[in-house]
Amino acid sequence: MRMKTCGWTLGLCAFLALGSPACASSHDTRPIVDGGSGDAAPRDCAPSTGKLDLLFLIDNSGSMSEEQASLVQQLPRLMRALADGGWTRADGSRRTGTPTTSVQVGVVDSDMGTGGYLLPTCAEENFGDDGILRTRGNTAIAGCAASYPAFLSFAAGDDDAAFAADLTCVVVGVGTEGCGFEQHLDSVLKALTPSTSSTTFAMGTRGHADVQNAGFARSDSVLGVIILADEDDCSAADGDIFDRTSARYMGDLNLRCSQFPEALYSASRYVNGLTALRPGHPERLVYGAIVGVPTDLVADSDAIDYSAVLSDPRMQQAADPSMPSRLMPSCNTPGRGLAFPPVRMTQVAQGLHAAGAHAVVQSICQADFTSAMDAILDRIFDALDGGCTG
Repeated sequence: MRMKTCGWTLGLCAFLALGSPACASSHDTRPIVDGGSGDAAPRDCAPSTGKLDLLFLIDNSGSMSEEQASLVQQLPRLMRALADGGWTRADGSRRTGTPTTSVQVGVVDSDMGTGGYLLPTCAEENFGDDGILRTRGNTAIAGCAASYPAFLSFAAGDDDAAFAADLTCVVVGVGTEGCGFEQHLDSVLKALTPSTSSTTFAMGTRGHADVQNAGFARSDSVLGVIILADEDDCSAADGDIFDRTSARYMGDLNLRCSQFPEALYSASRYVNGLTALRPGHPERLVYGAIVGVPTDLVADSDAIDYSAVLSDPRMQQAADPSMPSRLMPSCNTPGRGLAFPPVRMTQVAQGLHAAGAHAVVQSICQADFTSAMDAILDRIFDALDGGCTG
C-alpha cells in the first residue's frame, strides 16, 4: 500500500487498424526479486519536487489504433491534474498533492528493428526508431503540425489544454506501421540511458539520453515511464532470434519471443537500468504499464499481488490451439481486439516496486482508460510528494 491516499475531452477521428501479425510475448522465468508479492523495501524519502520528466512508450504495431485513441482521451485530464496539483478520480474521490512547476514529455515507440534481419512489418531491420524521441505530428488531425520538438515542455501557468493537444499530435504521429516484433523495454532504456553508461544495446550501440535525447531526463526530476502495449516485450539480447534460417531458434517467428526466453534480456536489466537513473532515490521513479493483464487481476491498484498476477492461468504464454501462430489471448475487449500476456513488463513492475519505485500495471482491455490513468496519476503524485511506497 502507498503511504499517501489523501473534463476536458479531446475528440479524435477513428483510426484504421492495419492488423499485421505481431511477435508473441516472451516469458522470462529468471527471478527478478525476492518475496512473493514484491513488497517494497523501506527507505528514506526524497524531498518534494515539482519537476516531472514523463516518457510515453507507445506500441506502434498494427493492432494499436483503438488503444492509442483511448490514451489520447486521457491526455487532457493528465495535464490538467499536473497543472492543478490534483484531480478527481473516477470513483469521485479527490487527490491533491505537489503541483508541477516544470513538466517535460517525450514519446518513443516499440520499433527497435530486428537485429539486422529484414522481416515483414519491419521496414528498418537494424535499429528501427531506436528509442529516439519522436518529433513527427499527424497532420491528418486538425491543428497538428508536421513536426514538434524532441520533447514538449510545460511550466506553471502554461495552457494545459494546448499542451495536451500538442502531445496528442505526437502520440497520434506514432501511428501503427511499426515493427511487429516489439521491443518496448529496450526502447525505454535506450532513450533514457546516457552514452557513457556501460549498458549497451543492439550491435554494441549506446544510449541516447545525452546525445539524440539530450535535455529530456533531468537529474533532479521525478522520472516517469508510461507504457501502452497489447503484447509483451521482445527485447532481444541475441538478434539471431529474428533469423528465419536460424538452426538454434526454430519454429514460427511469431512465437519465438515466448519460446526462447534465453534469447531475450532478463527483466532485471530494466529494473536495474531504470533505478540506476535515480541513484539512491528510487522513489523518484514512476513506472506505469497499460498492458494485456486481465482487468480483474489489477482492479485494486493499491493491492496488486504481482506473484498472483504472474501465476494466473490467463497470464501463461502458450500457443492458441485455434490459431497456432499466436499465443492464447490474456484478455479481450469486444469490438476492439485481443491482448496477450505481458509477463516481462509485469515482472519489471514487480521488481521496481520491490526496489522502492512507484510502479503499477493496469489493463489495456477496457475501452476507457480513466481508472488506469487514475492509478498512474496516484503514483506520479506520490513521487512528486516525495512519498515512499510500502
